[in-house]
Amino acid sequence: MTALRDPDGCAHAVRRIEGQLGSFEAVAAVVGRSVGCVSDWASDKRTACPSWAQSIALDAAYRAAGGEGAPLYEAYGKQLDLSVKEITACHAALAEQLAEASREVGEALGAAMRLTVPGFSPNQARIADIELDEAETRFKSLRRLIKSFLSGAGPGKPGGAQ
Repeated sequence: MTALRDPDGCAHAVRRIEGQLGSFEAVAAVVGRSVGCVSDWASDKRTACPSWAQSIALDAAYRAAGGEGAPLYEAYGKQLDLSVKEITACHAALAEQLAEASREVGEALGAAMRLTVPGFSPNQARIADIELDEAETRFKSLRRLIKSFLSGAGPGKPGGAQ
């Protein structure tokens, strides 16, 4: 079975560099690390990545060997873009749910206000009850989303302000 590989991650970038330099030994020599360490960086099953200084050295060696671009720099940029999109999506969802909850509350208050006028109908009371149920449902959904901002507090995790 073919292993799944992230084309935008560190491991793919290190494999590109290894392909240009010719071996993991050559990559290891650039950063003064063991071949095992460098091969861990190239493994999609591992989370280890080169440090900032090592990444710069590896991208420079890649270019010096005739490669185009900067694989680790590009991978960092793609991961940053994904992270920003996740944060932006969470904030957009919050804005949307706040708008919906506000609309439902307004409708519920308007329907309930009609009951303050003498001679309201039983149908108006049912409508007010339905509107309150809809507002309550929106608030429950909004609460779940807001709680995700608490559980998402930390770099690289979706769900609210980072």
